[in-house]
Amino acid sequence: MIRVPLLLCCFIYNLTALCQDSTLLLRINFLYGSKPAKGYKQTEEKRFGGIKGGHVNITLNGRVLDFVPNGRCHLFSRNKKPHGGFYINRQVWWDTLTEKSAYIEVPVTKQQANSLYKIFEQFAAATPYDYAVFGHRCASATYHVLSRVGVLKRKSTFGNVMGNFYPKLLRKKLFKWAVKRGYFAKKFEGSPKRKWEKDAGIF
Repeated sequence: MIRVPLLLCCFIYNLTALCQDSTLLLRINFLYGSKPAKGYKQTEEKRFGGIKGGHVNITLNGRVLDFVPNGRCHLFSRNKKPHGGFYINRQVWWDTLTEKSAYIEVPVTKQQANSLYKIFEQFAAATPYDYAVFGHRCASATYHVLSRVGVLKRKSTFGNVMGNFYPKLLRKKLFKWAVKRGYFAKKFEGSPKRKWEKDAGIF
């Protein structure tokens, strides 16, 4: 009978647990801003934000957390009477066959994933802030959620809102961040019927 030293058993157990703890993946999803391309203005819709619009959300274990407006969008935050908030969906609401979009896969620990599950439920039940032009929108809300569990560095509310004022600002930073860490990313080109934002060699 082969005897394995207790210290070695503990090391193998902890290493196995660590590997298992790091296999969960979340996705940061990006929809690019766009406007109807030349020749398609009669058939293609105008969208909120136009070429500087788009969207960002988070997918974890088949659940998508979106921060979106509801009704008229406030100019400045009115947190006591929010016109928008967090919603949980089963999938991203855009079609990757026709919409220019991308995602980054980010490994998270089970502890981070469990914290995110709680945030999903908590924020969907009662939004912590209003959706406003000069306030939180999808990009800054996504950054805030991910910073709460240590995926991204924490920032002040002002620094986050201004630094991630619209999706492209966050997308550019996170593409560079993902490349440095070797995270998997994928992009879909979208329909030629629309003029899409460009990333200028970032991805």
